[in-house]
Amino acid sequence: MELKVGDLFPDFKLNDEKGSPFQLTKSLNNHFLVIYFYPKDDTPGCTLQACHFRDNYKYFNDLNCDIIGISSDTVSKHQEFQEKHSLPFTLLSDPSSRLRRRLELPKDFFGLAPGRITFLINSKREILFIFRSSLNMKAHIDAALKALKSDK
Repeated sequence: MELKVGDLFPDFKLNDEKGSPFQLTKSLNNHFLVIYFYPKDDTPGCTLQACHFRDNYKYFNDLNCDIIGISSDTVSKHQEFQEKHSLPFTLLSDPSSRLRRRLELPKDFFGLAPGRITFLINSKREILFIFRSSLNMKAHIDAALKALKSDK
């Protein structure tokens, strides 16, 4: 299933950094949502990306948009990562990359690493924007904000 702008983002259920279940369809409350998939907690690029989302969180919040990060790290690893970097948004654990595989998200670096990809969806789960870049981590945030502002 290759996701593209205009498609409905499939419903899913994963555990958050506290071990609580998160289901997409039960969490959309008349607002926008950034869902970003990243390779691994506490690596330099992923930390840079998460901290840039954190530093711009207020702008997303002002535009009625929540942020969710997803990687295959464990719930406890997500909790450590979130606390260490004061991340004000939800991190979801995708054990064994099941959701990633279901969505057929591309891999990076010749298929050796999970891809870095960001989606912006509305309250109806419609995909409004997709951004993919392995190396330009900050661009995910800047591009998502720009797309969100233009959709308002």
